[in-house]
Amino acid sequence: MDHDSPVLNPDTLRQHLMSTLPMQRIKALHAFELQPPAGATPEHVAAAGAAARFAARGIPFYSTQDASYLAWVDKAVALWQRVHDTASFTSVATPFSRTGAAHHA
Repeated sequence: MDHDSPVLNPDTLRQHLMSTLPMQRIKALHAFELQPPAGATPEHVAAAGAAARFAARGIPFYSTQDASYLAWVDKAVALWQRVHDTASFTSVATPFSRTGAAHHA
């Protein structure tokens, strides 16, 4: 695993949260602290808020053998996925985009 890679998907998030390196777990938890963009859907704002509250509690005692820790990792991954599933990206049309608006009469 690349220990400096950003959290880009649920598998990477799980790998970072299960890492034996404490900094990797902290970096993974930081992925929850991102603010939703302006104009985000209410579902996305709610999901991001739930993830932020989850992250605010911090990382529990680390043990890859402990059922409580494994359940915490599962919940973290599920919340992170919910945040990303509810994100809506709308394209912004520019005034000069293929409409001919940039051409002078």
